[in-house]
Parts: sequence; C-alpha cells; structure tokens
Amino acid sequence: MRVLASFFAAAALVAGPLVLGSAAPAQAAAPKKASAKAAAAPAKTGSAAPADAHAPSPEVERAMLYLKVLISGLQSDKVDPPAKGALVGCIYNNSLEKISESMDKVIAENPGKIHRENPSEMLSAMVAICGYKPTAAAPTGAATQQPAPQGR
Repeated sequence: MRVLASFFAAAALVAGPLVLGSAAPAQAAAPKKASAKAAAAPAKTGSAAPADAHAPSPEVERAMLYLKVLISGLQSDKVDPPAKGALVGCIYNNSLEKISESMDKVIAENPGKIHRENPSEMLSAMVAICGYKPTAAAPTGAATQQPAPQGR
C-alpha cells in the first residue's frame, strides 16, 4: 500500500509539468524500472524534435543569459554581500522581463562599455540597475558619523 501511495504522490508531482508541456514525459517514464532502457531511447529522439520546433525567442535567450549572470553573481565569493542583497531584492521585487528590458536598455545606451560576452561587465550593470551603489572607502572614524541606511 505504501508503495502505491508513494507512486501516486510521485505521479501528482510530475503531473504539474505535464500540463505545461515540458520535458516531463521523460520524467513520467522514469519510475518504470523494467523498461527504463526502452523508454530512454524514444525520450531522447522525441525530445530533440520539439526542442528544435520550439526554439526560444531572442528575448528569452537574453533573459536566460541575464538570469545566469545574476545567479553567478549570487554564488561568487568576489561579490560583496550588499551587492548580493541588491540582486536578490531585484529579482524578488521585479519580473525577469522587467530586468531584461532594463539590461537591454543599458546595453543599447552603452555600446562600447557593456558587452553581452563579458559576464563581469553585465553583472556590474545588473547590480547598478538593481540599485546598488558602492560607496568609496571612508576614512577611519567617519563610518560612525554616517546615518544608518533607510530601507530599500
């Protein structure tokens, strides 16, 4: 009984992506242990044709690139925690579409300064778009005189 309940629970989890038309048919075939090799071959050939038929638009390609840059910035040890906070706040408060449109606009306005092939340039632009403004190093003792930041 528990095995049957686990199977139905797993089927319910897989059912969501099936409705959206993603690569879930290959996932649905995975629980079958006896015919795993037989199901793997059609899944590979079946998934290659729809991928070519439904190639992402250039806007989606750029959005995926910007999301990769954002995630890389969050995972990097070289990015300051306040900048990471700005990136998280940006993705939390804005749609990826809005962030992509802002990035496209900044890149178009700065053709010689920001290149899509250079992730560090794009990360710098994204952090600036997200509202992070690094402050210059303050002299010792001056940090206690500055007021605390006020929200976002």
